[in-house]
Amino acid sequence: MKRQTRTPVQKPDTQPRVFSTAEILRLLREIPGITEQKAGQLRRHWQMLVESDDKTDLTRLESTHEIAIKHYLDCAMPLKFTSLPSPLLDIGSGAGFPGLVLKILSPETEVILGEVRPKRTRFLQQVIDELGLTGVQVFAHRIGPQFPLEIQGVATRALESCRDTLYRVAPFLPAGGRVLLLKGPKGDEEIAEALAEMKDFAHEKTYSYNLADTRNERRLVIMRRERESVRKTGESNTGAPKSTGRVTEITSRANEQFKSLLSLTEAKGIRKEKLFLVSGEKLVQEILTTDRLRAQLQTLLVSSEMPRAETGANTLVLSPALFREVDVSGTRSAIGVMQLPGISAWQPTAETSGVTVFLPFQDPANIGAAIRSAAAFGARRVVLTEEAASPFLPKSVRAAANALFHVELMRGPRLSEVVKSVPGIFRLDMQGEPLHSVRFAAAVNLLAGVEGYGFTDRGGSIPITIPMQTGVESLNAQTALSIALYEIQRRQLAEK
Repeated sequence: MKRQTRTPVQKPDTQPRVFSTAEILRLLREIPGITEQKAGQLRRHWQMLVESDDKTDLTRLESTHEIAIKHYLDCAMPLKFTSLPSPLLDIGSGAGFPGLVLKILSPETEVILGEVRPKRTRFLQQVIDELGLTGVQVFAHRIGPQFPLEIQGVATRALESCRDTLYRVAPFLPAGGRVLLLKGPKGDEEIAEALAEMKDFAHEKTYSYNLADTRNERRLVIMRRERESVRKTGESNTGAPKSTGRVTEITSRANEQFKSLLSLTEAKGIRKEKLFLVSGEKLVQEILTTDRLRAQLQTLLVSSEMPRAETGANTLVLSPALFREVDVSGTRSAIGVMQLPGISAWQPTAETSGVTVFLPFQDPANIGAAIRSAAAFGARRVVLTEEAASPFLPKSVRAAANALFHVELMRGPRLSEVVKSVPGIFRLDMQGEPLHSVRFAAAVNLLAGVEGYGFTDRGGSIPITIPMQTGVESLNAQTALSIALYEIQRRQLAEK
């Protein structure tokens, strides 16, 4: 039997060799303007990279061939296809890829190297000083909506999705500004998604290529800003006071504060944190301009692509991806984080006037809509049975809108106890006395119908029904409640 031979596994260089200047010239032979001097500067950068005590924090590549192809050639390729905008911001520069490589190869381009990690910022500054480079600076802060420097373009490599990058730079990139995205082959799939949301940008061109003679496919995706930047159009010269609230930026999903925010999309998290989320541009604006509501506002959440308005509120600026996770209603506008109000327990006392609505709904959207109807038709209070969904879930709040702040909410017992313990309570049911013939007193207790399966316990409750055309199965429980509340209010107003 023929003995098989194994191909030896190629191990990474234990101490990677640095290409000579001549080898770098051959590697970058297709890059316009490559010279021996520029190749020599790249070689010195390479030497400093492999000799650095913090090498493992600067690059994960270990073999000489990988460093040559996947760092230096990859970062130089944009110059083969396009001119560089200047000043150019490199977001997440790391060890200078692509920003420093592009600066060395295009010395006339002003470059800003955006990098927050101290080991990397120190390395970048050491290289700049060693090579005597001018027209380049290290920006050692996160790139957010308040980025203070004027730029004409942005370059990123393997940072985030195309959409997220456009969201990030939208507040400060001017009209005509360009975004150079160094991508793998899946970069093609990100373009349509990005343009669907970012209407101020256009796709200029995509270049497809392989790195040298390898199978490493790459894309250079170029986007152009078509309209004036959000920050510029949002600026005001009215002399409005500066914000006095704290502004904090969150970009990591592992951030504990973000995890707490995300928990507010569920009832358990709302109870634990004693906070809830309020979304919708009009509703948040009402909170900011109403003293009583503003006092309950803990924090304002915004995405980094949004223009910053001076509200005076404590503000958390989330990366676009993180903001979308919290913005479960998809409003794409600021979200208020509100203190959970105390809700007192309902007591079966004899009321002399007004309508008390009892809600057993387990669907958050129905709970919110019912609260809205109760407020609209003048109900005095809303009692939530134990089975009811939380009125502070995002879907509930969205459906209730500002009615959540204009009607008294109370905690009630289980539904089975309500029908037994509330004398003369009317329940909306499929069978019962027609609504138009029911006589209501000045004080009315009204129990909304049960979704789906109807009532199993009826106690001493009085059934009333809303007449419908034959052949129609039933009304949505919340819709039936709205009709009943309207009819009760109509009669009360007519009697005045």
